Amino acid sequence: MKARVAVLVHDVSSAQRLIDMAKLVYGLGFTHLVATKVYGAAASSGVPEVTRLALRLGRSFSVLPSVKDAIELLSPDKVVVVSREYGEPTDPWRYAEKLAGQQSVLIIFGGIDAAPGKDVVGLGEPVYPVGAETRLTPVAEAALLLYPLSRILSQETS
Repeated sequence: MKARVAVLVHDVSSAQRLIDMAKLVYGLGFTHLVATKVYGAAASSGVPEVTRLALRLGRSFSVLPSVKDAIELLSPDKVVVVSREYGEPTDPWRYAEKLAGQQSVLIIFGGIDAAPGKDVVGLGEPVYPVGAETRLTPVAEAALLLYPLSRILSQETS
């Protein structure tokens, strides 16, 4: 059931951040990772490393030019954008229960310390983990929001 959730990291220049996001996503059992607006070290060394990891684990990794391209190609029923600046404070466990009822979900995380801009936020429902006093790193945000979803989806298949 985790195949119906795709995770997207947008605007990423750090190879290590891209690799860490892939390890988190795949480690929690999700099968689809998409990266958009990839440049710098993330493009030159992060993409090949994540591609190797995805192939080794039998998972999917795609690099696309824009978030709009990902939405067009994946056609998710629900698009979620994680943004402290624009997002509604959300309890990760309650939100995961809500997302588990969707047929397909695309969850977008920023790849740099600045959160996704208004152009990306306008493409989905903006949320942010409640209780964070400042913006967390993208990998920390992903861990807080994806872990409960992973657990709930795992219980569905048990």
